[in-house]
Amino acid sequence: MSENDNGTPDTGRRSRPPWEWIAAAVSVTALLVSVGAWLMPDSGDWICDKTDRRFVRCNDVPADFLGTWTGEETCSGTILAACVHPKHTLTLTIRRAKQGQQAVETSSELDGRLLCRSSWTLTEVGDGDGELYLHKHHTIDEGQGANGEPITCSEGLTATVTATGPNALRVATKGTAITDTGVHFDADLTRR
Repeated sequence: MSENDNGTPDTGRRSRPPWEWIAAAVSVTALLVSVGAWLMPDSGDWICDKTDRRFVRCNDVPADFLGTWTGEETCSGTILAACVHPKHTLTLTIRRAKQGQQAVETSSELDGRLLCRSSWTLTEVGDGDGELYLHKHHTIDEGQGANGEPITCSEGLTATVTATGPNALRVATKGTAITDTGVHFDADLTRR
């Protein structure tokens, strides 16, 4: 057996410099953190991968619906007196969300004045991903009418959002059995 310069037996192994050990430790740690983040659910939403496999807390909103949409909203129904502003502009923003989470914010405006700003929960995605079903869970802001009168925004509404073209949506709302006043809001929207 040969000896090294310092008089110790040579085992045939080369000792690694400290920077190689540090680089290896950092690489292993990064790998473990990545795998752990992928496997463990957290408080944030996970995004579906390119094969559209759905993991825990994955996004349920089809990609064709995501984004900001705008168009004219029309109020109609059996009690037309409740339609303070029969026609106004609706802006609808749809974000990634899982069923049961907030997916949509809407803003209704007339002549630059805010009428209502509300948030909606995704309750279901229709067969074939062609429809979203929503429930209005609260009003964020209420506005004022032309004469300064306060606007009361409808509560307890449900909505069906249907893709009618590559850049077009149809929104139809209705009240629940408890809150239905016969007033409904419908809108044809285009991507902004």
